[in-house]
Amino acid sequence: MGQILVLGAGECGLPLAHRLLRGGRAVTLVTDRDADAVLTGTVTSTQVKFPPTLDLESDLGLGFWRSSAPNIEGIRFTMAVDRATVVTWAGRFTRPAQSVDQRTVFARWLGEFLAAGGDLRIAEPSVAELDRAAADYALTVVTRAGRDLAGCFEADPAWPTPAAALRRLAVLYLDGVEPDPEGLGSYTALPEHGEVISYPGLTGRPGQERRCEILLFEARPGGALDVFDQHGTPAQRWSLARRLLEAHLPAELAERYRHAEPTDAGATLVGAVTPVMRRPVGTLPSGRPVLGGGDVVCRMDPGGAQGANNAVHCAIRYGEAILHDPDGPYDRAWMEWAAAPWLTAVAHPAARWTATVLDPPPAMQEMMLAARDEPALADAFADTFARPANLARLAPKVPS
Repeated sequence: MGQILVLGAGECGLPLAHRLLRGGRAVTLVTDRDADAVLTGTVTSTQVKFPPTLDLESDLGLGFWRSSAPNIEGIRFTMAVDRATVVTWAGRFTRPAQSVDQRTVFARWLGEFLAAGGDLRIAEPSVAELDRAAADYALTVVTRAGRDLAGCFEADPAWPTPAAALRRLAVLYLDGVEPDPEGLGSYTALPEHGEVISYPGLTGRPGQERRCEILLFEARPGGALDVFDQHGTPAQRWSLARRLLEAHLPAELAERYRHAEPTDAGATLVGAVTPVMRRPVGTLPSGRPVLGGGDVVCRMDPGGAQGANNAVHCAIRYGEAILHDPDGPYDRAWMEWAAAPWLTAVAHPAARWTATVLDPPPAMQEMMLAARDEPALADAFADTFARPANLARLAPKVPS
């Protein structure tokens, strides 16, 4: 029963390391930053976790914020043109979602891992260094990869890979936003420009958390929302964001942000995500296979709110597979077997849902309009964020 190496301490690597440690396996977790560096750094992404994911974290003893994070009860969908509302409706989740700043989460989970006796190494190994290190472990799981390491994982030809990102992204964590009166997240579609997404969350050092609002601009490249500079400060980015909200959102939505300010010096992030589906088993230069997980295998735009959920589900399924076969051998065939249930049940449906949300086909567009007069349809749309495998069930609900 050899030791397991987990590369990456994020939404996939940390729960996997915790699950293995609780199952009696020796685990080495390799990451580029310790808890203090994570806390004082820049926000890493957006994240909305839905009940199936929150339940998994609680079962693992990692659901520290279930009673303190604000509940997200559903989605307030608005389509707006020239600040005028074209259609709006509210869809409720079956059970509420939540969002906690990943800096807060990862710092707490890192501390808990060390307290439980886990072996934490602060390093950022090259591909060659990882190849040499992997020889000393029974299994290496890669949950975080730069360009070179990601290149060790072939793209899955069954999934089209866009030549470029579908959206340019800007994320802002804000204090002082007026809460939605019904506890809903906001999803505002601006045809030809992109989407503006906002929901309540929790941020701050573990033990000192406070409520915040997480604001995400999903800008179509070259469109009116695509104005953020990679090198801007939080204050500069918030100034741009405020102008965009005032210029494009209906007045009653923009008003919520009148007194908002960035939560801290690392409260903003600008970038883009090119979606890709890779094969789950990578090959290092020596020919040694490694198991990929989370974003390394299934990388999605955050507009579908699936990345964090997908990663946690991957971690739990991989952990159970490893504990099921304590002596391996963890060869290529075993890795393919271990990854298949996650890919089929979670990753592939999540990727399909995200692609559908960002580029709705005619049936989905019709549903978005019809949901204004059909509360059950609005609820079904909202709840598919929590259960993307239900996407196929939405089409029959669209009125003819």
